Amino acid sequence: MAETELEEIRRFWEKRYPNIEVTLYANEAGDKYFGRMRGAESTVELTADTIGDLIGQGEAFLRTLR
Repeated sequence: MAETELEEIRRFWEKRYPNIEVTLYANEAGDKYFGRMRGAESTVELTADTIGDLIGQGEAFLRTLR
């Protein structure tokens, strides 16, 4: 289920911000979430305990792009 949610989030961000590349995944135990977001001039590594925290970190990065 987490994979489906992460995929939906990735597609949403890439549609809204077509100039970024997003990779999101959970560890095998499903208790940690990771990601990488790349823009033209910057990259951020994401690590979170919940999907909500991962979204918050990603949104904070995206706000720096505007």
